[in-house]
Amino acid sequence: MVKTITVPDIPKAGPYSHAVVTGNLIYLSGQVGTVSNKTTDLDEQFENAMSKIRRILESGGFALENVVKTSVYLSKKEDFKRMNELYSKYFVVNPPARTTVVTGFPSGDTLVEIDVIASK
Repeated sequence: MVKTITVPDIPKAGPYSHAVVTGNLIYLSGQVGTVSNKTTDLDEQFENAMSKIRRILESGGFALENVVKTSVYLSKKEDFKRMNELYSKYFVVNPPARTTVVTGFPSGDTLVEIDVIASK
């Protein structure tokens, strides 16, 4: 059985669910860190994206400790080192597998997008 999760106060950029739960897995759609004031600060955007991820996981009965895979998309390769520093605050013990990609975003204000897969 598949269950979709949408958190009403987390904006979406299109017709998709914030997450899909199937069996003991939850797949989260990518969360960007762009905030209403269009901040171009990586730290703030990263923290904002992780806050959304935490809330979506919790709404499905999961936690950050359940994350087994992440994908991090950055707009600038120069942000890789700082992203690693921020990331390490969230995944201290048994960090999940991760892919990091430098890419372009439709919105020029977006610096980071993160998606995760978690398992109970």
